[in-house]
Amino acid sequence: MKWFNSRYAYPLIILSLVVSIALQAVWLRQLFVSQKTQLKKDIEQIVSTSAIHTLYSSISKHNVRGDRFREFFLSPQWLQMRQAFDDLRINGVHSSFHYGFGNDSSVVQMEIVFNNRSTKKNDQPTDLRWNDESPDEVKKIDNTDIERMDSTVSMQLAKLGINQSKQYALYGYGKDTLTSITIPKLLFNQAEYHSGKYSYNLKSMHKYQLVVNELNGVVIYQMRYYLFSSLLMILLTGVAFYFLLKLIRNQRLYADAKSTFTSNMTHEFKTPVATISVALESITKYQLVNDPEKLQNYLDISRHELQRLNLMIEKVLNLSQEEDTSNAMRQELYDVQAGLKQVVASMQVQLDNSKSVVHLSLSADPCFVNGDPLHLTNVFYNLIDNVIKYAGPQMEMQISCQCSANNVTLSFKDNGPGIADVYHEKVFDRFFRIPGINDRHNVKGSGLGLHYVKQIISKHGGSISVKSEPGKGSNFIIILPVAI
Repeated sequence: MKWFNSRYAYPLIILSLVVSIALQAVWLRQLFVSQKTQLKKDIEQIVSTSAIHTLYSSISKHNVRGDRFREFFLSPQWLQMRQAFDDLRINGVHSSFHYGFGNDSSVVQMEIVFNNRSTKKNDQPTDLRWNDESPDEVKKIDNTDIERMDSTVSMQLAKLGINQSKQYALYGYGKDTLTSITIPKLLFNQAEYHSGKYSYNLKSMHKYQLVVNELNGVVIYQMRYYLFSSLLMILLTGVAFYFLLKLIRNQRLYADAKSTFTSNMTHEFKTPVATISVALESITKYQLVNDPEKLQNYLDISRHELQRLNLMIEKVLNLSQEEDTSNAMRQELYDVQAGLKQVVASMQVQLDNSKSVVHLSLSADPCFVNGDPLHLTNVFYNLIDNVIKYAGPQMEMQISCQCSANNVTLSFKDNGPGIADVYHEKVFDRFFRIPGINDRHNVKGSGLGLHYVKQIISKHGGSISVKSEPGKGSNFIIILPVAI
């Protein structure tokens, strides 16, 4: 499974993301085409409907001719019939259109005449009468109806998000030849959409054609919610995969660290056991009962190694207990300075062997906190033991304690190798160890000491931080609330 994860997990996740994005892109493309087709249909419907209303407004004027008049000239059937008549273009076929309106009745006649044997070309299909209106009057009415038609279309287009006016072309009624356009010829030819040609009155002078230069922006705006939901889905998928990758990576790092921890702890446990075994064997072998000074020295070494072994056992037990809320700290009144003195005294043999020195700078008055003496003592031991291991021979540490009205502040300052800024927070992570040269560690350790320290301090309501620079030593600062 590890081989599978390391080799295929990342490619599979990347492939899934790519496929997800590709599917979304295909879906959005299809939706875009569909929406654009529908938009064109809607625009065409607007132009045709506007043509009906403009024609009706042109012939109704201010006279009320009754409901039937209105119903007929606003019906889609009339539009279809008129459009079919207008579009009738067959050589040799003559169409004529006659109309008359009165107060009592209205007459609309469409006449089609053709000779079965006629093969002549370019026959004119219209023989129209203007209902007793002069050419100038017809032209004036036509200009008014053009303005009305374009205004109606523009208002309806605005509801679709298309804001434009005065963008149309006019065609001669008889030959469907372009007579005028309201935009430059180049823009007219490059326009994205040209509507059908519609008659907008009964004067039969021109046909109206709407011109829309650009539709993509309108379609995209109409699709904004689909685009947002698609992008959100891709984003959420990416975030989910990101956390999945991060989880896999952390689990792998955790497994590697745990494996390293097991190896290191095995060595850590064997060292004090071996030391104690050698000390006891030496006492018996060399009959040190007769040499009280050496006997005491070996007993002190054994006591120190037992204390170190006990601390390592506490670290391991703390792994399973630190997240158990039922495992509460044993709270009692504890003198921090007395605890510091006790720890330094018990580690004196170890300090002497490494030629290290610890200077205590304590307050004149006792500094009491509510805490667990065992765990707080282990915290102090950990901090001093770390310096002995990493600072090397002739280590010097300055331990100070200050007590205020609210807090007890402890400072553990050493002359060790220091810690780079990037590791100031990570040194408190479980199993974390500062990388050595070529990722090798010259000093054996579990990566649990400082993590244990932070957990204990946090459970006592305090905080711990580090101030350090490479080559300038380190200063671990602990702040604990005073006993109330």
